[in-house]
Parts: sequence; C-alpha cells; structure tokens
Amino acid sequence: MSSFAASISKVFHGTFIHSVSINEIEFIEGGLLFIDIHGRIARILKGVQKTQLGNMLEGVDEEKVIILNENQFIIPGFIDTHIHASQYSYCGNGHDIPLLEWLDTLTFPHESKFKDPDYARQIYSKAVARSLRNGTTSACWFATIHLDATKELVRVIEEQGQRAYIGKVNMNQNSPDFLIETTESSVADTRAFIEYVNATNAHMGTESKPLLTPIITPRFAISCTSDLLRELGRLAAEYHVPIQSHLCETSSEIDFTMSFFPNSVNYTAIYAEHGLLNRRSIMAHCVHMKDEEWALMKDVDAGISHCANSNFNIKSGMADVRKMIDLDLKVGLGTDVAGGYSSSVLEALRCSRTCSIARNPGKSLSIPELFYLATMGGARVMELGDTIGNFRVGKEFDAILVNTSVKGSPLDIFAHDTVQTKFEKYLFVGDDRNNERVYVQGKEVRVPEE
Repeated sequence: MSSFAASISKVFHGTFIHSVSINEIEFIEGGLLFIDIHGRIARILKGVQKTQLGNMLEGVDEEKVIILNENQFIIPGFIDTHIHASQYSYCGNGHDIPLLEWLDTLTFPHESKFKDPDYARQIYSKAVARSLRNGTTSACWFATIHLDATKELVRVIEEQGQRAYIGKVNMNQNSPDFLIETTESSVADTRAFIEYVNATNAHMGTESKPLLTPIITPRFAISCTSDLLRELGRLAAEYHVPIQSHLCETSSEIDFTMSFFPNSVNYTAIYAEHGLLNRRSIMAHCVHMKDEEWALMKDVDAGISHCANSNFNIKSGMADVRKMIDLDLKVGLGTDVAGGYSSSVLEALRCSRTCSIARNPGKSLSIPELFYLATMGGARVMELGDTIGNFRVGKEFDAILVNTSVKGSPLDIFAHDTVQTKFEKYLFVGDDRNNERVYVQGKEVRVPEE
C-alpha cells in the first residue's frame, strides 16, 4: 500500500457541485475526491469513468469508497451565520407582533427556563439535531445568559459533531429582572465560558482544527451598558475570539438604542467604539443602515448575516443584499430561529431570493449568488474561507450527500432532468429528506433519531 493510500479515510466518486466565485457554480461530473485521515480534501480528479476506478483506487480499502448514482451529488455543507438555540421550541410562533414586543412576550419568558441545565439540554439536543438534518455543518449559535446551560450546548454540539461558534449571551440592562446580569458576573461568566470551550478543544487531541469556538455575544447594544460592552471588547481582544450581535434590525430598535448612546453617531459606531467591530465580527440583519455605516463595516471588514426569513416574519424590513454584494461586504445567510420559522438554510436561501425580488426585480439574486451566500459566503463571514465553503484541496470536507430520488422526496425527477436541473430542484423544492448523509471534517454525522 502506498503512503498516499494509507493516509486516505474516504473516497467519493460522482458529481460534486460547489461555488468557485459568487457568480459561478462548478459542476464536476465523474469527480474522484479523496479525504485524508484529518478530514481534509487530499486530491480531486475530474472526468473519471467508473471503468478507471480500479487503477486509481489501488491500495485504498473498498469499504472506504462511496460511489454515487446519477441522482446523487455532493455539495458543501450549509453555513448558518445566525441562530438562537434557546428559541427552537417556539419556531413558528409569535409572527404577528414586532421585534421588541416579541422579545418580551415570547423570548425572555422562555429563556428564563434555561437556568435549569437539564431543561436546556432537552431543547438544545433537538435544536442542533434539526440543524444538522437540514444540512447545516457550521452554525453561529446564541445561547442565553446562563453559564451552565451554555456549557450544556457545547456538550450537545460536540456529541453531535457540528462545527460551531457558541456564545453565552450578555444582558445587564433593559431586560426583565429574571433575565439580567451584573456587569461583573456577565464578564466573569463570559471569561469562564471561553476558557471552558478552549479546555474542551485542548482535550480533543487532534491534528485537525477544533470544531468549537467561543464567540463574544452581547445580545444587542440595548441590553448592555457601555461598561459591559467595553469589557466584552477587551475579552474579544484578549482571547482573539469572534463577536456576534444584532444590528439595525428594526427602526424602533435603532431609535431605542440611540437613546442610550447619545454620543455615538450611529448604531454601528456603538460597537466600533467599544472594541466589538472588526474582521471577526458577525452582525445580524443590517436592514436599516446608513451609508456611513456601510462604510464603517467595509473599513473593518466585518461580516453580515442576512436573515430574510426572520425579517419578513416579524416585519422588520428587507435588507439590501444587492448593495452588500456590490460593496463586496462579507455576507452569509442566517436562519435566525425563532424569528425565522425554520432552521433550514434552504429556506433562508429561498426567502433571500424573495427579498431581493421585492426590493429590486431587475437586480434580484441569481442562483449562483444564493448558493454562494449559503456556503462560501457564510465561510467568509466566519473567517473560515480558507477552511470550508467549497471543494479545494487542503480544505476540510464539510458536505451534504444529496439524493434527489430518495423515498419520500418532495421533488420529482424526470428523464429530461440534467445534473443542473436536479440541483436547482433541490435548492427550491428539496428539504432534509434529500440530505442522505452529512459530513463534518470528513466524518459522517450521526444525527439522533427524532
């Protein structure tokens, strides 16, 4: 056996589909893709016939080889750049009320229950499993203010095998008495959480990159005093960890925020002034932005999570994604459960198309753009563009094996269908039933049964 064959953990032969740029999707038919023992893509060959496989797979154990049929293809795993794990239990509820009222009526009372880690585990186990079944291989999770429950989310994600940024939420003002921290406890618990995740990664003992990353998570500027925001900025710099929050989601939220920070010129500047806006920042929504705010986001290379599903459901408005793309800002898709009714990035993709048509039919998002935002765009937002997002040698293999003809599939395949039309049907008709297998870092994820 050659040294190369010995280093291979899995080989796929069939069709691979990925973004090579925001305007171009590559369809690789007859592809032969080798995954090494660290979960990285070791080699990609194109145009390989089945009759050639014997010679090309010499030395590779037969059980490591997966040969796709004509109705199967592999795409990069979806990347959800904004999702609230604690909100999964009320997906689809409360969509008749605006954001701030929605938080008071649904979100805050539910989040108070997460002081019980056992309760948290029940919700988190289902939330992460559903996300994985939907093909989300990487996610940016918001938890709650509760340290022990947020550690439980880490354990659930580690057990289920997803790649994730995980944040303990910070709230020390404008929150119910039953869901508020002091500045000191918020900072101390955030530090403890960062060190907990780092210790978890240290015990993994792997040459692959850690799948779990702590992320600084002020809920939004409304919920944090200036002192707390400043301390969180210092923690982000000290530990070199990413940052996530909400930005310019609704007009009323912006007005309320600015009343607490009258010396700041705009909402985006609040985060910048407190050390919370940089290339590792992920700001959700960005629906009602001023030109100077776009310029600030561009200057620091911050990322944006576009959450069209949520924005429609709680009537926040329609973000100008075309403008974000034209400005070459980093943009990915977020499901924003439970403002969004589904943790499926496919649903986020479809809603993003609708949003772009409603804003400007002549400049609506194309299929290549939508697919890019769901994969490579999200990777860029998470500053993981060199690690995941498409199929390049050296990147880690996060992927979905799609079967367009699986039993119970919501889409139908006909004799006239090509690889491209099957792919398009999956994007606009398919769902988790078509996600036959999901891989993270080269390993198949075994999602718990419902």
